Amino acid sequence: MAGEPVPLLLIHGTIVVSLGVLAGFPFWYAILRNRGAEQIRGWRVAHTTLIMNGLLLLVVALVSPHLELGHTSLALAAWALVVSAYGFVFALGVGAWVGERGLNPIPLGVNTLFFVGHALGATGAIVGVGVVLYAMLG
Repeated sequence: MAGEPVPLLLIHGTIVVSLGVLAGFPFWYAILRNRGAEQIRGWRVAHTTLIMNGLLLLVVALVSPHLELGHTSLALAAWALVVSAYGFVFALGVGAWVGERGLNPIPLGVNTLFFVGHALGATGAIVGVGVVLYAMLG
């Protein structure tokens, strides 16, 4: 059951939405304590993006029975979207926590790790949404 695409999307979508909601607390705290524009921006982006990513997983789970997708294609979309979501959880959530953006892999170090998280997030989203879009148009 755990390897099935729809439950996978539902479980991890719920986890990622929850993490996005929880990121609202440090966002609120940064605003309340006037921690500066960069820290506020980092938590705002983490809060909103993680909620949206989690909702994407939940929506794909809910619409998947209406798509012309085989089990393998749906599994590919599901795993790509889950990897994408957790790539962004790491890059945006942990990045906001330590104050790094990870938009450039250089200088090598922590910033490079966050860049890899963004790359995983973007690649997974492109693959997952691409498979779903192909099914919708096909």
